Amino acid sequence: MYDVIIVGARCAGAALAAFLGSRGHRILLVDQFPFPSGTNSTHILGESGVYERLGILQKMESAGAPALTRMRIDLLGTVFESDITVTQRALGLRREILDPLLLQSAARSGRVDIQLNTRVTKVLIRSGQAAGIQCSRKDGTNVRFYGRIIVGADGRNSMVARQVQAPVTAESQQPLHGVTYAYFSRVEPLPIPAVEWYWHGSSIVINSPIDGLMHCIAYMYPPAERQAMAGISPDSFLEKLRAIRTLQPRLGRSEVEGAIRGIPPLKSIIRKAWGPGWALAGDAGAFLHPAAGVGIDNAVCTAEYLAEELHAFLQGRKTWEYAMETYEKQRNKRIFPQYDHSLATLDFSLQPVPEASLDTLAMLATFPSLVKKVGLQAGEILSIISGGKNHE
Repeated sequence: MYDVIIVGARCAGAALAAFLGSRGHRILLVDQFPFPSGTNSTHILGESGVYERLGILQKMESAGAPALTRMRIDLLGTVFESDITVTQRALGLRREILDPLLLQSAARSGRVDIQLNTRVTKVLIRSGQAAGIQCSRKDGTNVRFYGRIIVGADGRNSMVARQVQAPVTAESQQPLHGVTYAYFSRVEPLPIPAVEWYWHGSSIVINSPIDGLMHCIAYMYPPAERQAMAGISPDSFLEKLRAIRTLQPRLGRSEVEGAIRGIPPLKSIIRKAWGPGWALAGDAGAFLHPAAGVGIDNAVCTAEYLAEELHAFLQGRKTWEYAMETYEKQRNKRIFPQYDHSLATLDFSLQPVPEASLDTLAMLATFPSLVKKVGLQAGEILSIISGGKNHE
């Protein structure tokens, strides 16, 4: 009998196990895959404090992840660049490095039983409450484990969420942009490492330096291009990226390293975060489009929220309902603004910029005096843009 059984040992699951194990609770952490292995990811981490509390920040930095302190936005050749304002700096790190560090953090307390290569096939329900899991191991054997709480941290296609019939509380009306990405070697770096964002027709391209002197480049395409992007080759992918005039000169000697990964056009979805004996963490509870760029941070930070509330419940300081309502409110306060913003961003990508507006934008970026005037009136300009139709 475990205090908490966590299904899924990636960012949310491993972080949750680490936080709970360090508080002395007996945890079972189960995952169907071995580690390390690549997985679809945003690869941008901005909230250093939570990784420091997990005891892995120094190892992340020493793994060669560059500090990203600048944001560079390219709108069809007109470039805006500035220091990142939402965090002091972000890190670009492959999941092949990050996930094992999180798993090591989970194992450090000695209170976490880690079972890899173990696929959960069923959530066991007793008297209407989640009470355990049934698993199938690689050797063909089946086993059951029991716990006071079952947490689904098993991704956007969460088996736990399906088994407990977690209600959907928000969902995009239609599938959003698909994402294809790969690691590239020998991309000419910028003088100061930056997260690069390219508005490219109805697509979005994000280029960020990562560990190993590589770059992770993600190509986000509208659903209409799904067939053309299916099974794209490294050469074809590079050809698409070289169509971006301001990026092309830096890709002359670039090569794709490893597999091309991605996700097809999918809906963003937010599920109710808890129920009788169960809770959801990470993408299992809230899958936002990667355009938000906050998937890893959200998974780890909301796992910390959940750990705090589970700890309070397990200690008898809070009822189950009160603890989980608090967790869901904290999660929703963080997630829903990002959900709305990512949908708006993808909608913008489908709106073509008139040629006359591009000419005006180029003029504004060309004349130093106009740039200074924009700076002097930045607050008013932001107010007008944010107000939308109210200022038209």
